[in-house]
Order: sequence, then structure tokens, then C-alpha cells
Amino acid sequence: MRAGRTPKAVITGVAGIALALTVAGCGSGSKPGGSAPTSTAGDTTSSASSSAPASSSSSSSASASSSSPAAAGGVDSSAAALVPAAIKSKGTLAIATDPSYPPNESKDANGKIVGWDIDLGNAIAAKLGLKADFQEAKFDDIVTGISTGKYDAGMSSITDNKTREGVDDFVTYFNAGTKLMVLKGNPEKLTGNGPTDLSLCGLTVGVEKGTVQETDDIPNRNKACKAAGKKEIKTLSQDTQDQINESLGANRCDAVLADSPVVDYYAKSGNFDAVGDIYAGAPYGIAIAKTNNGLSQAVQAALKDLVADGTYHQLTTKYGIQSGDQTNPGLNQAQS
Repeated sequence: MRAGRTPKAVITGVAGIALALTVAGCGSGSKPGGSAPTSTAGDTTSSASSSAPASSSSSSSASASSSSPAAAGGVDSSAAALVPAAIKSKGTLAIATDPSYPPNESKDANGKIVGWDIDLGNAIAAKLGLKADFQEAKFDDIVTGISTGKYDAGMSSITDNKTREGVDDFVTYFNAGTKLMVLKGNPEKLTGNGPTDLSLCGLTVGVEKGTVQETDDIPNRNKACKAAGKKEIKTLSQDTQDQINESLGANRCDAVLADSPVVDYYAKSGNFDAVGDIYAGAPYGIAIAKTNNGLSQAVQAALKDLVADGTYHQLTTKYGIQSGDQTNPGLNQAQS
């Protein structure tokens, strides 16, 4: 799960698909039908040899605004009443995201930020009588940017944990875990069954910088490798999931560890396979500064309304990630 980024690696845009799928890469967590958000996502086919450039490069200060379609039932007046006056007066909710993590957040062929988190963020803002303003940021800059007031919130597949809760509040909204991704056919015959699996020992594994796969998973695996008398895993840590996927496709790493929705999404491309089961499950959280009094409660109330009116499940079903539905959004629910 994610815990930043720099210019995007080469990705392939596929006509008719709202998300751009990278050709090669590295943590879970936007949208649909009825009166909910309008951006779409789906399965895509991609050629590992394709070199079509991304529509735009990432910049930590780049901004991409998305319209905020009305969620079912319109504005939730009780939730909107909790919104801090400063945010209510500007009418927008500045949300930081790192758009290289489909189906959760990425860019379409026109450079527009799209995905599950984006659709859900739009729906939350609509419930609060606001417009979501998604701003592109490096993943590992998001939490700091929220704390300093640069952003009102962060939605970028951010795993809620005790360490992060020490900095910001987290409104939990989705359940994810870690999964292993390999080249099609699994040439190394990896098993990927949990954090103590020894099949990765001595190999190079790609992860996105700042994710729990980098900070927790591989260190734990290396302890198991060392205890078994095997060589430690070599970590290939890069700024974006796009770059990590490209490295996997170019054989610069043997496997990738990332969030389960992301691995399952890329496995549909035909170039990669998902291996083993989901493990180390933990909730995604919407990060909000503790000093932004009332906003966390407002977002939580809006989320509960979206669950109750069916919009939330419509969105997860749209992206095929409904197995991670969290039907009781909470505040600071990390267990570790």
C-alpha cells in the first residue's frame, strides 16, 4: 500500500479506456454509474513493446481539476455543515494525488486525472456542496503537504497506519492488501504466498518509493531469507508505479510488490500475472490535517451517506474492486 513521484515513465494509451496502462512496474485503492462520477475505467490490452508516450509528465505542483457530479441524493446538509468555514467559502476541496496507480488514480490519454479515488473524491465533494480539485503530487510529499496546508486532503491509495496517524487524520474507505506481480507465465516460478515466502530470496523486486512494500514488506522478507540461509532480496525502488512496471517488462527486476487492486488491474493487460493471495490487509485512508477542524468528520459523514445511498458500491463495482468494500467508514482505525 502506498505511503510520491516524479516524471512518468512511458505508458500506452488505449482507445476507449479511460485509464492509461503502463507497459511495465510497482501499493489498493474510484467510481460509477447512476448519478455518480462520469469517468470510466476498464480492462485494457497493452503491448510490452509499445512506446507511446504519456500525455503529460508529472510535476509535484501540477493541478488537474475534475468536475464534481452530484452524488445520489445531492448535498448532505448535515455533513456539509461540518465543513470548515475557510473551505466552504472557497467552494473547493484541494485533494493531492499521485496519478500513476491505476485503477485507483492515473491519467487518461488526454492527461486528465481519472480513477477510483478520483470518482469517489468527486462524489464526497458533491455531498459536501463542494467541487473536488485534484492536484498532482509526488506520493511521499502528500502527507507533508496536507500538514502544511498546501492541500486540504490526500486521496492516493494511502494506507492508514499508526505512524501516519501521528501526523494527519485518516478517514478509512477501502480495504486492500499486498500482492505479487510477475511477467506473464511467471518465468521465475515464484509463489508469493505472504511476507515470509522464500521464493523471492536473492532476486530483484520492484517497489514504489514510500510504499509499505518498500518500508515493511521487503525488510520482513529479508529477515526470513537470512534466517533460512538464503541471499537477501535486492530492492529496486522507483518514484512511480509506471516506472516500476516498465522495469519489470524490461527485466530490470524479477517481480513487483504492490497493492492488490493495482496488481489485479495490470494482470489483466496480458503482459503480467498476479501470483499468490492477498496478504497484510489494511485500510486506505483519506488524509486530512488534524488542525483542519471538522473536515475529517465531514468527509466521514459524506462517505457514510455514499455507502447508504449505494453510490459507493456502484463505484467499486465499476472498477471491479468491490471485494475491498468498506461499508462502515471510520476515523483513524489503524491497528499497527
